[in-house]
Amino acid sequence: MEPKWQVRVVLAAAIPLLLLGVPRAGDAVTRVNGNYYLEDTQAEGPNGGTGLFQGGLNLSILPPTKKKLQARLSMQLNYTATEEEKRMNFSPVGNLGLDLGDEVYQFNVQFSQFATVSTTADLTETRTSRAALSLSPKDLPRIAANVSRTESAVKGVSTTTDTATLFGEYRYRWVNLRGGYSTNRRDSAGSAGQESTSLQAGAGGSYELLPRTILSLDYDVNRFSSGSDKGDTTETTGNAFHLTANSRPVEALQLVGNFSSSRTVFDSSTSVVAGTSERNADLTANVDPYLFLRLSGTAGQRRFTDASQTRHVDFTTFGAAVNQRVRDTIQLGLNASRRFESDPDQGDNTNDTFGLNMTADLTSRAALRANVNVTRNEVPSFVSTKGFDASGTLVDRGTYDDRPPGFTFFDEVHHDVYTKSSASIGDWSAPVHFDPVTERFSTSKSVQVNATPSDKTGLALTYTSSVSSDRLKIASAGSQALNGSLTYVPNRRTNYSLSGTVSLPENGGTSWSGTGSMTYRFFRRHQLNLSYGRQVYSGRSSDNFSGTLGLALRKQARLELALSSTNLFREDRTEFFRVRFSKSF
Repeated sequence: MEPKWQVRVVLAAAIPLLLLGVPRAGDAVTRVNGNYYLEDTQAEGPNGGTGLFQGGLNLSILPPTKKKLQARLSMQLNYTATEEEKRMNFSPVGNLGLDLGDEVYQFNVQFSQFATVSTTADLTETRTSRAALSLSPKDLPRIAANVSRTESAVKGVSTTTDTATLFGEYRYRWVNLRGGYSTNRRDSAGSAGQESTSLQAGAGGSYELLPRTILSLDYDVNRFSSGSDKGDTTETTGNAFHLTANSRPVEALQLVGNFSSSRTVFDSSTSVVAGTSERNADLTANVDPYLFLRLSGTAGQRRFTDASQTRHVDFTTFGAAVNQRVRDTIQLGLNASRRFESDPDQGDNTNDTFGLNMTADLTSRAALRANVNVTRNEVPSFVSTKGFDASGTLVDRGTYDDRPPGFTFFDEVHHDVYTKSSASIGDWSAPVHFDPVTERFSTSKSVQVNATPSDKTGLALTYTSSVSSDRLKIASAGSQALNGSLTYVPNRRTNYSLSGTVSLPENGGTSWSGTGSMTYRFFRRHQLNLSYGRQVYSGRSSDNFSGTLGLALRKQARLELALSSTNLFREDRTEFFRVRFSKSF
């Protein structure tokens, strides 16, 4: 008999014997429950195979204390067999957990150690240690702290991650104060260690300033820094403020005002200090003269930094939306809006949107939903005069006839650029024209059908298309996608489903994918799941098959079988099989 089979037989016999010595009740233990399991995993991939046999005993112990106390304990014995080595690992404490607390505090300690095999035959061993504390005293700040360490090893590479967090918050009247700190360090064999820290503080809340008028504010400051053992460091600091006033003086009128400001500074040992800032202010009025009609208007300004320059954008938006049931079975919606933007550096532009949506009950078993959305953007190609040596009217160009070759002049009236070809007087190149504003149209359409052809069948189909061009193309298909799903439930125990997606991009190759699955429930809670899927993309195909069988045996015992395979008919095929037996007590 091979050594690994000896280990499996010993473990299978030892765990039930251990259960005989577990107290079920007594002065020290009020209740003990849990389970034990045996698990065998085999995986085969293009680069070889891996096997993992393991078993464990999990206990949940509830001592009779005045406080809420719960302990969890597990023991693991696993035998690992790979092409390179075979070894047996014994973890007296595979998973140890302790929870202690009441209404004011919660304390948790956990330690776990386990091994897994992925479907690609990669063996991963993981060890985790964690401690957490949460304090929630009445009328005092709430504090939560957490410290953890995770050690993992896969393919001979070990990685250690240490994390610590501290967070607190306190509510004073309508203001909520908060703050937190976290640190993280990651060390991996063969690479430099990485470390980062984060510090954050803020305040926010809502206050009823006047009847039917709510004032909300939020302020946040943060600092994030990271570095490596190589000496590379980065630091990001920022702050953000947001203020909102929402008022409804009368039922048909709603006023919403927003003001926000943010600033971020980025500093790195490998680059110069850089920063961005942004400030927004807007006021929106919504008028509902009828239940089916809403009129809205927004005016505001956006100020931000772009390429170390401060830019101002003024914007105004008007819109209307109608949502009305034109017939008992048809709901129709219309919306339209126009947005004006004024930017001294990029010129003025207008954005128009139009949308139409309809929901219709075709029959008592079928419903249709259709949407059409059209957007028109004015894209300014205006170039700032700061990018040229001189600018003005065409008459002003004569002032610079004696300039050297390469000198540029921008005609602000006709939007033409001239360049001196040589040092000769008046030797200018032919004009290069800039169209101040170009139009860009985007159209998207979708149709969705949901149907129940019978009490046991469900069907869903969705078609979408989108196109973007310099001209309005309502009838053009552009990029298309079709999604569909079909379900069939002949009885309470059986379920079949089919789903698929076809993508037809306007520029590119066609791709599609399909999946079929079945679920069958036996008597006594047995269940079988089967699934097969195939995908074709850019001329390449891949497929996968998976199946699980769960058998509920007598006396709270369960047997589970899992099988999966990818790329069934290719050389890079992977296969995965797992059998697991567990019993609760």
